[in-house]
Amino acid sequence: MIYQKDVSRGGQIVPDLPRELHAQLNGELADEPVLGWSEFDLDSRNRFSRSFAILTPTRLIEVHSEKHKTIIPIADIRSAKVSEGLGMDRLILQTQDRRIEFRYSRRFRRDAVRLHRHLSRLLPDESTPKDEVRPSWLEKIERQAEQQQICDKCGHAIPGYADSVCPRCSQSRKILWRLLEVARPYRTLVIAAVVLTLIHAGFTALPGVVQKHIVDDAIVGTSLSVSQRVQNLVFWALIFALVVVGSEVIGGGRMAILAKVGTCVARDLRHKVYQHLHSLSLRFFAKRRTGSLITRVTNDTDRLWDFIVFSSVNVVRDVLMIMVAVSVMFYYNWQLAFIALSPLPVIAGVTWWRGRKMHKIFGRLWTYWSRMSAVVGDAMSGVRVVKAFAGEKREIARFDERNEAYTIKEQEVNRTWFVLQPVVSGIMRLSMLLIWVVGGYLVIYHPNERNTVGTLMLFTFYVGMFFQPIGELANSARMVTRAASSAQRVFEVLDTPPEVYTRSNAIHKQSVEGKIEFRNVGFSYEGSQPALVDVNIQIEPGEMVGLCGHSGAGKSTFVNLICRFYDVTEGQILIDGVDVRDYDLQWLRQQIGVVLQEPYLFHGTIAENIRYGRPDATDEEVMNAARAANAHDFIVGFQDGYDTMVGERGQSLSGGERQRISIARAILHNPKILILDEATSSLDSETERQIQQAMTRLVSGRTTIAIAHRLSTLQAAHRLIVLDKGRIVEEGTHEMLKDKENGIYAKLFKTQTEMARQIALK
Repeated sequence: MIYQKDVSRGGQIVPDLPRELHAQLNGELADEPVLGWSEFDLDSRNRFSRSFAILTPTRLIEVHSEKHKTIIPIADIRSAKVSEGLGMDRLILQTQDRRIEFRYSRRFRRDAVRLHRHLSRLLPDESTPKDEVRPSWLEKIERQAEQQQICDKCGHAIPGYADSVCPRCSQSRKILWRLLEVARPYRTLVIAAVVLTLIHAGFTALPGVVQKHIVDDAIVGTSLSVSQRVQNLVFWALIFALVVVGSEVIGGGRMAILAKVGTCVARDLRHKVYQHLHSLSLRFFAKRRTGSLITRVTNDTDRLWDFIVFSSVNVVRDVLMIMVAVSVMFYYNWQLAFIALSPLPVIAGVTWWRGRKMHKIFGRLWTYWSRMSAVVGDAMSGVRVVKAFAGEKREIARFDERNEAYTIKEQEVNRTWFVLQPVVSGIMRLSMLLIWVVGGYLVIYHPNERNTVGTLMLFTFYVGMFFQPIGELANSARMVTRAASSAQRVFEVLDTPPEVYTRSNAIHKQSVEGKIEFRNVGFSYEGSQPALVDVNIQIEPGEMVGLCGHSGAGKSTFVNLICRFYDVTEGQILIDGVDVRDYDLQWLRQQIGVVLQEPYLFHGTIAENIRYGRPDATDEEVMNAARAANAHDFIVGFQDGYDTMVGERGQSLSGGERQRISIARAILHNPKILILDEATSSLDSETERQIQQAMTRLVSGRTTIAIAHRLSTLQAAHRLIVLDKGRIVEEGTHEMLKDKENGIYAKLFKTQTEMARQIALK
């Protein structure tokens, strides 16, 4: 499906209707804009059939054939939902008097879901109060999300397997030229390598001429005396030896330079990719699997090293060797030269066809590798869950499935390569046979200065010299294709602009007071539903505010926006009266301490994890922070104390211990603004009590925002903010809200109190 931008609607991505569908509509749309459309490939009996649905602001047009159209006014549609099945999905519409179903296979799932989303916006939302207006900026967010799924160059939808890289627009030549730009800082070494390559190619070409003189002037030279022939033999043998020595010395120096350039460029690429990944927002990581990103930083950059060392400069050498071989052959005997080059068109055609086919396969092959790596990453990260549920066999089966899929695809590459490789090799060897037959005939029946045994030996050498680089160029197509695929994925990361970044002339302050203000803040992750709507709140310096509400109410989004993990879609957030987008991003986050819902510890010692926010902190400061988080006592209980290795993700510690170390890390950071996102969710009652004591000491002079499902942990807050569907619905102290009639907080508190009583009775 091809898409186009409708400038009249702010650059919205609109699917371009096929010509045949335009013809069937026969002007039915007039000037009415198309909000979306989808093709459906199943009928009511799940048989293959073709139909379309086109959405405009006032109606839905169902097109079955040129003469069969159904118009459904939007005003008549009461509801629309998507029902997903195993092999078939349905878009179900309910009107006043009938039920309408559009059935489709997974091939059209993306377009059908997009159509449903646009249609849902035109329908009344029963869960939304009638006096509540749907935010107008949701359309903008969804347009941005859709635009990321569409290739800017060709307008086609990017397949899911391609991981944001359009396979239609992947041009190896442009990508690899761009890759060579990365080697620009090492251009002196590259020039030296190219010069040595040219000299090496010249040395490689000399043995053929030397062999001719050895044969004609020494071995066969009947017109010369024996002593002259021996002198010629010794002379040309010495020349041959010098050529061999010079060739090896120059070739070794050339490879040493290329190896150095290759490793340095690969190092720089890894640095650039890894550095750029850290500048990207959480939205980028939410759409990609960790295994895919790790592969780009490691495997893809390493594969580019091979290309730079063994392909890029070698292409210059191979082309030069071909030119020299052709020139020498035509100089000594143009007839034999034409015979030697006669198989070239066939070889070129086979090589070109094989390269195109393999380029398509390699894009898919990387996806299969990435999926296999992702299974390993998921299983190793969640090894406790796997073992707790005895899921080892399932994980092994899941890995074997991905491993087998990768193997099948890799075998497809090998079949394409090795089936045609004997054809190319056989043609080259038959060319050598033609030289012997035709050249031998000329030497026997038409001997002259051009048709000598030495010339025949020279041709056998230069035919090999000609077809060897031809074969290497053909073989390098495989490496070039793999390198192009890797480079494309690497540059896809580097070309992704950070959504959250530091503006020019950003503000730095000595410190912040901690006053936070939300002004008409609205936010949505993808545009389908708002996460926050029209939020207005002011938090004073040193105030502790508790956020509560049902799951999905917008609590985590609230604090994510303060940290600028995302930027607001509507309105603004101010800290000390300055929009957070005007602050230097790194400086801003240094003023904020965060304890996440899932405590994450890096592989290293406990002290190193506590120091993560302040690497220069002294041992005494680390211990004071641990005491403030009530973590010191259990840390000194370990054999190695603060030097205890916690293992990857802190698996050697309990959940409460990891949480307290995470809190100590935030305390040592000493921020003016402290965010606790479910900071006590992993703690038992005794540990929670200890944390409450620590928090009482911490909130003094520090703006604190705490999220907790256990409402008892929020009773110490100066103020509670209750969120529901992204809106602030209640605000006040615990005492004010716990008995409020029909209040959300009162219901939550009552439910938790009753559950606590039942647990106590048991």
